[in-house]
Amino acid sequence: MTVVLGRRYASPEAAERLWRVLSADQAGFVATRRDGPELEFTVAARDARSARATIDDLLACLAAAERTLGITPAALRSEP
Repeated sequence: MTVVLGRRYASPEAAERLWRVLSADQAGFVATRRDGPELEFTVAARDARSARATIDDLLACLAAAERTLGITPAALRSEP
């Protein structure tokens, strides 16, 4: 089973900072790719339960990194 998640940020630099933080922590469990302001996470697991556990961990790490670095996903930004 393979699950692909994507996230867009305001700038390529923001995506790069998050990619650097997360890539070391997810090695072996999640393949992370950066393309400009977008991050793409690919989770390969033997079954849905394993995929869910890995995705839960990934999203928790991503949220913590975003908070720590002060980076908000572009889709969640409110327009003035």
